Amino acid sequence: MDDQRDPGFSARFGTETDRLQHEENYVCDMDLLFVAFLHCVERFGYFHLGPITINVRAVEARLEARARRDGSPHDETDVFVRFSQMLMREVRLSGRKRIDELHYLFAFMRLNEGIAADVFGELAVTTEQVEAYLRRGAEEIVADRWMTPEEVAEYLRVHVQTVRAWIRAGKLPARRIYGMRSLRVREADAARMLRPIDEPDDNTSPVQGGGT
Repeated sequence: MDDQRDPGFSARFGTETDRLQHEENYVCDMDLLFVAFLHCVERFGYFHLGPITINVRAVEARLEARARRDGSPHDETDVFVRFSQMLMREVRLSGRKRIDELHYLFAFMRLNEGIAADVFGELAVTTEQVEAYLRRGAEEIVADRWMTPEEVAEYLRVHVQTVRAWIRAGKLPARRIYGMRSLRVREADAARMLRPIDEPDDNTSPVQGGGT
């Protein structure tokens, strides 16, 4: 299978896995492989791809805490065999012959155990959502700006507590950065909170017409 891998990424992943095992003394399991993957794709401590934003340091803290609790031995060969099988499944599903970072990501997203399951379960993001994001045009992706609640409030000229109330009520979609309490709102979703003044009021319109 090695000749089907992206040699650059696979080499980085293997090197980071080895470092975590032998320098950081972590047990080789799926949690370690997940953190090794995040180290290979992070930028400035975060992994961001469309609907996914992960604070990598927070995931590392979970790995460290779990490693302290779990002193049981793991079969290293079994771990690598299982993960290789997961990668090959992603290759078959995608139709792409060479294994790349996206195959690794989707393998971890479908892993129903350990830290990866906790992270993607908390984010409530699916592989279908990531694929839909990647299918969008490059121009739309570049324009996909994320705003803080404070920036949304300034944009719509309302109080920030009003914005947070919309988010709590489900009127304004928002996402939380994994490992942090910070919320982010897509600019396009914030813009949808503005409605024409002649549109019938269904008690869900957050911005009433007639004023400036």
